[in-house]
Amino acid sequence: MNTVFRGADLYTVDTDFTVIQSGDLYVANGKISALGRHLNVPAGTKEVEAKGMVITPGLIDIHTHVGIWAEVTEDVNDANEYSEPFTPLMEATDGIHLDHFSFQDAVRGGVTTVQTGAGSANPIGGIWSILKTAGATLEERLFIKRSGLKGALGENPKNVFGQTYRKKPFTRMAVASIIRNGFLKALPYRHLSKEELSVDLQELWPFIEVLNGSMPLRLHCHRADDIATALRIANEFGVKLHLEHATEGYMMIDAIKKAGVAVTLGPFMMSASKYELRNSTPKSPALMDEAGIPFAIMTDHPFTPIQYLSVCAAEAVKYGLSSENALASITRTAAELAGISNRVGSLEVGKDADLAVWTGHPFATKTKLCATYINGSCAYHSNPQ
Repeated sequence: MNTVFRGADLYTVDTDFTVIQSGDLYVANGKISALGRHLNVPAGTKEVEAKGMVITPGLIDIHTHVGIWAEVTEDVNDANEYSEPFTPLMEATDGIHLDHFSFQDAVRGGVTTVQTGAGSANPIGGIWSILKTAGATLEERLFIKRSGLKGALGENPKNVFGQTYRKKPFTRMAVASIIRNGFLKALPYRHLSKEELSVDLQELWPFIEVLNGSMPLRLHCHRADDIATALRIANEFGVKLHLEHATEGYMMIDAIKKAGVAVTLGPFMMSASKYELRNSTPKSPALMDEAGIPFAIMTDHPFTPIQYLSVCAAEAVKYGLSSENALASITRTAAELAGISNRVGSLEVGKDADLAVWTGHPFATKTKLCATYINGSCAYHSNPQ
């Protein structure tokens, strides 16, 4: 059924940050069909009274482990393959549990799209995917099945394999060498298709994809020296890099900007559970913004629960980020960095009707989420009828 929302303040999060006060939003066939005031819509359209409400694009979190971090504790989960440090053929789609409660938490927080997949135990952990947080099947939900090759620098792979399992990598040098070796082995075969690779070379295919630009390298890095290593590896092989966490990225502003890479920042609303997080600060988004570095804010669910994505962005506002750019960092900019802005991230005609309906501005303390819509269908309502 087609729907029109009447009388809401529409935060479009388009490039002009347009706000249509007391506006109408018309949804037809799962897409945004019109925005404006006093819209004329076809007879039979369902009308939703939204006077006094705020409608934003559905929120987007591009660094999570939603649906794949299947248990509460870190030791028992489907996101980290602890058997060996180099697992490039692990694919998020083979581990996502669609009925996991984290998807329900997501829609309760207005989050309509997530990127999810392997954690950071492995120097090379596997392939991430981008999907919507509601829908009947995985195929129906998927945006991008292969959205990046996930790797990790720093303490996590050292502690998991060196300290716990007493095998390589014990050091940061070894972690970097494992990542680098994947690319070195793949270089002679980058002209081949997947079908042309022999069985024993299949694990090089993700590296070939990154080398040929069909997906980015996504590296977990907290400390400034790990960020420098990530930039160095990307430069050596000429690959697209996305810095994940970049906790001390504000100490590396010039290098990050010169490299032209994007960052996903967070989570910065948790305790310093390891030494390399001691310099975490919610000031980082404002500093990145001031430098003109594109970034998204993330939860790293389950480390900050997915339903608090809007709270993470609001925290950045307290420390100097404009509310407009904070909202963009969890909608339009996140979509741009994920390569899905042609469909989601802003309220514009032709885009998917992924919406979050709020009682007020999403960053206001007393604001509550009223409803979440995905493809024009209600995925969550605070007062189900």
